[in-house]
Amino acid sequence: MTGKQYAYAIAQVEEKEVLHPNAQMFVHCHVAKAEPDVIAAIMTQLSLKAGLKKWKDKGQKAIHSEMKQLHMRKTFKPKHWKDLTPTKKLSILESHLFVKEKRDGILKGRMVAGGNKQRDFISKEDTSSPTPATESILLTSIIDAMEKRDISIVDIPNAFIQTQIIDEKDMAIIRIQGVLVDILVEIAPDVYGPYVTTDAKENKHLIVQCQNAIYGIMTASLLYYNKLHKSLTNKGFTFNPYDPCVANKMMQGKQMTICFHVDDCKLSHKSPKVVSKVINWLRCEYESIFEDGSGKMQVSRGKVHTYLKNEA
Repeated sequence: MTGKQYAYAIAQVEEKEVLHPNAQMFVHCHVAKAEPDVIAAIMTQLSLKAGLKKWKDKGQKAIHSEMKQLHMRKTFKPKHWKDLTPTKKLSILESHLFVKEKRDGILKGRMVAGGNKQRDFISKEDTSSPTPATESILLTSIIDAMEKRDISIVDIPNAFIQTQIIDEKDMAIIRIQGVLVDILVEIAPDVYGPYVTTDAKENKHLIVQCQNAIYGIMTASLLYYNKLHKSLTNKGFTFNPYDPCVANKMMQGKQMTICFHVDDCKLSHKSPKVVSKVINWLRCEYESIFEDGSGKMQVSRGKVHTYLKNEA
């Protein structure tokens, strides 16, 4: 959002208790009124230009880290415009990069594809990913408390990006522009350099095919869900027939439960050692730490966890 749009969105929250559509979210009026800190946390994401202006070298480092990680995960396959089919040319998505300051003060860059064009080619039914029911989260938490289970909250890093797309027809074509092109060429000149073009205004462009499920692509969340579902099933977990985001497995005579929403997982078991064992398995499956320290799986342990300044 631009500065004017941001100001307008805040005014909407304060005066009408609704958010501007550009925020791409809906918040109940009571949340907007009673939890201003939550709204403030949600709306701290800045565009590439605004992020560089505010954080300067620190923002540049976050952006470079994001682009390098995308390259290291073999996300992009550069393409020449002349090699694209007419349908592919019509479906090219614009790319955007946002910078967000996390609650711990660390800056995080995130590239997003503008997946709106895909609505003309992909139906909603083919992209919908399951999410856990509120009742499932509450009931599993009650069970955790009553059985005095050891609990861990795990944030799987770069969940979408590390989900490889197998079928080429599901691979989106995106256009990268400006400083992001320069960063990719700096990282791997031989890979991207020959594919860079310049328009009449001297703006650099790079067309790439996304080999992984980049944020913003309509099928990204479903592709990642299918990957995690397969991993858990292969590990011996059985999914709850009433909630596709809750899985259980008997380990050392006690039930191990995983309740997840996209890349955030709640693990619980009576034995802390069993929880540690599952965490180590998730690290082997989903953690790839790069030289800059990014890609590390975030884990919190214990019976009390803080979420948006509330203990649960």
